[in-house]
Order: sequence, then C-alpha cells, then structure tokens
Amino acid sequence: MRNFFFFLAVILCIGCARNVEPTVENINKIFASKDFTFEFHKPDGTGESLSFRNDYLVYKSDQPTFRREITYDEVLLINDFIQKILKLHDDTLHPETSPHYIIKNTAYKVTIVPDQEDFYFEALTKTLKLNVIH
Repeated sequence: MRNFFFFLAVILCIGCARNVEPTVENINKIFASKDFTFEFHKPDGTGESLSFRNDYLVYKSDQPTFRREITYDEVLLINDFIQKILKLHDDTLHPETSPHYIIKNTAYKVTIVPDQEDFYFEALTKTLKLNVIH
C-alpha cells in the first residue's frame, strides 16, 4: 500500500507543470512542444486563452469557444506579441494584483507580469479576428 501512495505522488508531481522563469529559452521550450496555451488573466479572476494544438488555434473566453487553423503569419504575430510583453516583465509586480500572462504546456509554466498595459490581449484577439462570433 505504501508503494501505491509513493507511485501516486510521483505521478502527480510529473503531471504538474513546473513554474520556470520568464526567459526566452524557457518560452521556446514551451513552444517547441507545439501543444501549449497562452492565457491572459485579469486581477478580477476573469481571463481568456489561446491554445495551440496540431496547427489549430482554440480561443476560449466568456464567449463561445472558437477553433480554427492557424497561419504561419499569425504564428509570427503571436510570437512578436509575446516578445513585447516579455520585455515589459517586472519581477516586482504580483500576478494576484496585476494583469498577467501565462504560457504553459504539460511540462512548463511561465508567468509574465508586464510593467505597463500597452499590449492588451484584446488587441491581439482583434487582429486575429477571434472576438467576432462566427
């Protein structure tokens, strides 16, 4: 029985994404999986997310979930957006009280808290034409 609980604990530890520092290298590790999620969280607990799986983009918000294929140009746009917010990351800000972004897959999780709100997730979703119900 003791072995069962040890095995269960190991499975739970392996199954959780490990928090890593917001660096280009760590974000690239997440992107390399080609199966990751990019989330935007507001301090009030609401949020939106873009998930990328097998060349499909899945947008989740308070509106109906939207799924479609993603183009190479859109991938470049999203990468540019993430680079901009990464440059604005401020270690002194806390995700509990500030709008923040999370990039994660099953192995890694990066939290980015930009020091200004110049780059809104809403602008990205408008550019990608995701906030229009089809």
